[in-house]
Amino acid sequence: MNSNRGSFPHPVLDDTDDVSASFELFNVNFTPAVEDVEINFQLRMTDPQIQSLIDTGEAKYYFRWKCSSTIASGSLDGATATPMADSTRYTGWIDQRRIRGKVRISVTLVAAKEIPRYRLDSQHADYGNSDFHLYPGDLIADAGYFEFEPHKLFDPLNPPVGACFKFVIDERLTKGLQVRFYEDDHVLVFFPPRLLAEFGSLRNRPDMQISLVVLPALMETISFIRQSDQLGEDLSDRPWAIFIRDLIDQTGAKDDSPLSLAQKILENPIDRTLSLTMQATEDEQ
Repeated sequence: MNSNRGSFPHPVLDDTDDVSASFELFNVNFTPAVEDVEINFQLRMTDPQIQSLIDTGEAKYYFRWKCSSTIASGSLDGATATPMADSTRYTGWIDQRRIRGKVRISVTLVAAKEIPRYRLDSQHADYGNSDFHLYPGDLIADAGYFEFEPHKLFDPLNPPVGACFKFVIDERLTKGLQVRFYEDDHVLVFFPPRLLAEFGSLRNRPDMQISLVVLPALMETISFIRQSDQLGEDLSDRPWAIFIRDLIDQTGAKDDSPLSLAQKILENPIDRTLSLTMQATEDEQ
């Protein structure tokens, strides 16, 4: 991965010879979900003393992202960790509405607490037996950075789905979904409070989110547009209607049923969901 080497008064584990151990970032991939881009990557760190600092909470990983187009930035604070045989896989999410163009994600390890006598057995001989006083935020290890461009990734509704559909809570609902079309900027998809939270918990399965919610919502929207056309109602002031009409025209099959059109626009999400579910089941056996 790429790196930005700075100058530090203490040994830092990176791709130089400051520390005779390795800190590797690899197997990076990205998947757009309904409202987020999911980022996956693996880390492998071989220094046992640094690992001990992580285990005791004295050091923590810091995954910072920055978008060059929107100037938005943040950190993957909610990233989940999955132990692998010789590494750890991390999964984090960024709201699609905050990024456009190139996004850079830096992967570092920093001191979480004050460490008064920091010294590594593997530090370079130039440091001798010196120890160092680290403060919270001081850099301990740097795995470098990676970059991606969201607009180059698969997105069944481009711009992001959030540009057409808005997912909101309706306290009066106890089960099921409702789709409403009275807003100019979005098609509103109403959830019961519990159901919206459960929908969000599927963010690592965007195929399932699309199949269970976006597909039927898109079918309802296609039906609404057709009914409006038959009644002579003008939807030209609603960006979502213009955009979805364009998607319908691009299929070359605008007279198909709403189910058929929605599946073509979303590139057959039910097929993907069933295939991925069967694959996951086979992997567990």
